[in-house]
Amino acid sequence: MITAVGAFPSCDQVQIVWRLDAMIPGCAGFVVFRQAEGGAPEALNTWVGFEGEAPASPGEHRPSSQWPVQKTSWIDYLAPETGRVRYGVAPVLFAAESTAAAVKVVAPAAPTDGAAWSGYVTLDQAEAPVTAWFNRGTISAQWLARKLQLAGDKPAQALATIIDTPGDPVRNFLAGPARERLVSHLDQAIADGRDIYAALFELDDKELIGKLTSLGGKAHVVLGNSDGKDSNNTHHTDASAATLAAAGVDVVRRKTAPSRFAHNKFVVFTAADGTPERVWTGSINWTETGVCTQNSNGLDLYNGDAAKAFRAHWQAMHDAGDDKIVEPAAHSASTTVGDLDIWFTPAASHADLHEAAALIKAAKSGILFLMLNPGPAGLLGPIVERLSPLDGDYDPNLYVRGVLNNFPNRSKADAKDQLSLLTSEGTVQQFSDSDLSRVLKPAWVSAGAGDWWQKELSSTSKFAIAVHSKVIVIDPCGANPVVMTGSHNFSDRASTANDDNLVIVKGDHALAQAYAVNIMGIYGEYRFRAWRNTPAGQQDKGLKTTDDWLKQRIDAQWLARETAFWLGV
Repeated sequence: MITAVGAFPSCDQVQIVWRLDAMIPGCAGFVVFRQAEGGAPEALNTWVGFEGEAPASPGEHRPSSQWPVQKTSWIDYLAPETGRVRYGVAPVLFAAESTAAAVKVVAPAAPTDGAAWSGYVTLDQAEAPVTAWFNRGTISAQWLARKLQLAGDKPAQALATIIDTPGDPVRNFLAGPARERLVSHLDQAIADGRDIYAALFELDDKELIGKLTSLGGKAHVVLGNSDGKDSNNTHHTDASAATLAAAGVDVVRRKTAPSRFAHNKFVVFTAADGTPERVWTGSINWTETGVCTQNSNGLDLYNGDAAKAFRAHWQAMHDAGDDKIVEPAAHSASTTVGDLDIWFTPAASHADLHEAAALIKAAKSGILFLMLNPGPAGLLGPIVERLSPLDGDYDPNLYVRGVLNNFPNRSKADAKDQLSLLTSEGTVQQFSDSDLSRVLKPAWVSAGAGDWWQKELSSTSKFAIAVHSKVIVIDPCGANPVVMTGSHNFSDRASTANDDNLVIVKGDHALAQAYAVNIMGIYGEYRFRAWRNTPAGQQDKGLKTTDDWLKQRIDAQWLARETAFWLGV
């Protein structure tokens, strides 16, 4: 039966994972209960029924006691923003009279066995020294497809209008808690008349531009020139710079592209006496798509030492104009829950990548990641070599999952089923598609099939970037968790040419688990869609009507690795 349940929160959702000790004959799936502290258990809803059924209406949902979860993990996307909750799991069985044509299930009561319940968790991060904030960015989503149906054959245009409209509820939902957190810091600085120091790659988001203009001369901005090409991004950034200057903002241009990018996206917030107090960094560009439609993250460091390091680097860029900063210093800081290594680039002799690769090489239970495009000489190689039986760093028990927005360019000399990448030892290695089988690109439901799913908006044109986060998480539930994130693309160019930052946080379990939950939510969305677009996926019409689904999982090595990754051996 169920021997353990774990619940792992981020700022926006909770990952629930449970362990089975044996096959459950006749299992139709699982009901997942959420119980607020002091309240009664309630079954979470699901959105897909059994094969042969059809939804009565788009987006129909039912309790998981009726449409059970045919997995051993689930994500609660609707967890309450405040208060503590716990999760219980119980098996749902097919009724004796159940048939494939007329499925009937026996819904269990909430479990009484303590092993079938998680501990209490909360989405509220309070004022922890380091916190993670995410947008909801995924546009290949069924809820958005339904929302944009009213736009007829122009859903992309409709979405472009939505994200261009501050205050629009769909825009705010897509922008998620990350937008709320960043805007709250900016609003506080406006109310208190405090200075901020921002280094930005590009700028066109009306709401954020409005906050900067409200700050006037209290806002000090080093603004890059986007990709530096004759593109809309560059033109919009130039126009935004003029808007800031007209409002009295202290704006300095750092025009380094296209040869190298002024690629930071950080803001230093000061205390009342002007001392650097807090820094916001991460991967969110201050653009409509960066805020709303790209999977991205913000890292909030409430740490004076970190804020001072970022403030000093801001000043170095300000003073350098368009010139390259030579070998910026690395910085360290400590918090009550972990240690920080802060890298600013260009770094000497790839020192930032070498530290990251060493940590990847030391991973014990698993590695999760999101990347835009790390290039062939970045950190993808050190991760994938942990998956390759031909490599000395191979670990068959390591749980590795990740999403790349774009795979690095394949060399013309490479076979089509191979990818040439630099390993942690600094050598070029050819990795096969089997080595890369747990690394995904974004996908979407490309066509409806008269079942539970309808065609979704694709990541093309204005929305070509679906994953913009740059995050690596190592052993989030282990003894030595690590998070690596910032503006840094984990690439050779980010290390040696660009203005970028990379923050490595060691020992902070809550932070690592929050990032892990976010990554697995995105991975799960795209993993399902990639499979759904295959011939086998097209034939799938809902929940299975026998217990074969569990028989196929119960002894699967990947399931054992996944369970051990979250719950331990």
